[in-house]
Amino acid sequence: MSFRFTDEQLAPATPLSAMTGIGRTGLAALGGLGLATVADLAFHLPYRYDDFSAVTSLDRVREGENVSAVVRLVRVAGRRSFGRRLAMSEAVIADEHGELGVTWFNQPYLARSLQAGVTYRFAGKVTRTRRGLRLVNPLVERAEIEAGYLRPLMPVYPTTRGMSQHVLRKLMRRLEPVMHGWPDPMPPAVRARHRLVGLADALVGIHFPENWGQERSARRRLAFDELMRIQLAVAKLREMREQTNAPAVSFDEAGVKAFVASLPFKLTDDQRRAAWTVIKDTGLRRPMNRLLDGDVGSGKTAVAAIAMANAAAAGFQSALMAPTEILAKQHFETLLRMFAGRSERLALWTNAYKRSAVGGREIDHHGKAATGELQASVAAGEADIIIGTHALIETGLDFRALALAVVDEQHRFGVRSRRLLAEKGGLEGLTPHLLSMTATPIPRSLALTVFGDLDLSLLKEKPAGRRPVRTEVGLDEAGRGRAYGFVRAEAAAGRQTFVVCPLIDPSDNLGSASVTELAERLRGEELSGLEIGVLHGRLKAAEKERVMREFSEGRLPVLVSTSVIEVGVDVPNATAMVIEGAERFGLAQLHQFRGRVGRGVHSARCYLLPGATGDADEVARRLKDFAATQDGFALAELDLKRRGPGDILGERQSGFPALKAAVITDVALLAEAREAAAEVAGTLEEPENAALKNYLAVEVGEVHLE
Repeated sequence: MSFRFTDEQLAPATPLSAMTGIGRTGLAALGGLGLATVADLAFHLPYRYDDFSAVTSLDRVREGENVSAVVRLVRVAGRRSFGRRLAMSEAVIADEHGELGVTWFNQPYLARSLQAGVTYRFAGKVTRTRRGLRLVNPLVERAEIEAGYLRPLMPVYPTTRGMSQHVLRKLMRRLEPVMHGWPDPMPPAVRARHRLVGLADALVGIHFPENWGQERSARRRLAFDELMRIQLAVAKLREMREQTNAPAVSFDEAGVKAFVASLPFKLTDDQRRAAWTVIKDTGLRRPMNRLLDGDVGSGKTAVAAIAMANAAAAGFQSALMAPTEILAKQHFETLLRMFAGRSERLALWTNAYKRSAVGGREIDHHGKAATGELQASVAAGEADIIIGTHALIETGLDFRALALAVVDEQHRFGVRSRRLLAEKGGLEGLTPHLLSMTATPIPRSLALTVFGDLDLSLLKEKPAGRRPVRTEVGLDEAGRGRAYGFVRAEAAAGRQTFVVCPLIDPSDNLGSASVTELAERLRGEELSGLEIGVLHGRLKAAEKERVMREFSEGRLPVLVSTSVIEVGVDVPNATAMVIEGAERFGLAQLHQFRGRVGRGVHSARCYLLPGATGDADEVARRLKDFAATQDGFALAELDLKRRGPGDILGERQSGFPALKAAVITDVALLAEAREAAAEVAGTLEEPENAALKNYLAVEVGEVHLE
């Protein structure tokens, strides 16, 4: 019989399963978030806050504002949305100054639990709908019973199905006494030197802030700890690299010149410099660890192809790993064209695709026997360049002489993955060279600070013939009309369009519905009669692949998507990009979206359609600056100056362990964390620092700085 802990007995190591009041369903949902202990839960941090610090009278509410109001519930009822199965609860609230409508999606229980005539406190965002201003999905508490639940700054947590914000907040409240007594292993001298609040104050301050100043101090401390872990990991990785060897790939000058001459385009000077640097690096016995950072359309794949051709000439194999099967297939087809008429054998290996080709002639390896033949050809070294997804290292594929691994961005390729490649590479005791490619432009000074264990090559030039994408900002209904008018015209001409919605966190019940609702509105209004596909992060992998495949093959004229199409999608027939809620994206991310179109022979346009949030004048200035600039590196610098460190790289592009409090581009804090890491690194093995070592522990096998 398991012992159940009361709140007074909780400790950081207490399993959540031992806490009272958490049922089996709740434990499963918490487990899905990776939370198993009290410590896990305490470090499950809010990703934003709803600011309800001021009480607002209903006659003064404004569109786009967060409001907090103490009101009387006039009436409440449940219904289903027209033509859909979406459950809705609707209400009318009133104070002495006026009335306001309220709508909740997917919360039918509210229509049963709220009582007309009772006074409640409502907190939420005012949204303009066809029925006027309304509160949509507000928080609510009964004023005389639950007073104190709603706070000036309400934390919003990453969550999942089966675990609501309300339940998470209540669980955090139960942990508050534990947080107040949390031990701090950081040496007092380090805390004082870097002006850090104590760990207990940081946990309390980030979950229950009374004001923004307290939240900032708390987040800075927790961010500092995360960045310090990264700096310790960088030092470990550097030490590991210095202890390993790589195959030395000789330079076939004549062969490389012949390959470059056979390409259907002329290399830019940046491409030539980067290719020569990679060839020199792979000629050394020290494992290359190079980041190739190039703007959209700068020709990173051509640089990789030159290095892979040189490796093949020296008798070695190369592997190119992509994040999705669709992108792996696109890389295979691109390299087929580059190696047409040559003797190198290419192979494609994903869960869905097994193909090979020599000289541009393609073979589809269907069936168990044919798949076995392809597998054997890779193991025998007959396949020179193998393209695939993570299936390259997760399935039973072995190489004979793997010397170069090229990794496309977004691929969580870390030390463990690199070790698996080395084990499968067929060159005992040797680690493959690594070339990682990213299409997220990073200012040089920032990149050199962030990627402390990487060498860096930048591709700033665009290949000749690449057309700029005309960009327009639609600040009113007329602008929206022009955007979707162009989409209709392009569809009539047989061309295609991306429509992007802001990325909504999974904790928001309307995260995927907002994308679906936009698609339904377009089907019924602006783009009626056109077939529209929908893509978002909650779709199963097979469904994502199906939708993207249909769009890639031209069977869908319009694709409405979240930012999952940000990188790695190559549809030359796509000539229009419409970005809804454009003000919610960073300039670098907008540039990535814009780079999805204009890849074919036709001119392309990008339309930015901002929502109603924030300072309208500032939004207009920022988006017009973006529209006037095609240089991704210039935009990254502008983003850094305008928004501060912010999310220039984004977690998915950064390649670092998941960060909860820090942003990897906070260069100043990163420099302080590096200094502190150097200070404590030599003392972590001392007995008195056992707690600090445990707290700052870095599982290097999961660290990926590529």
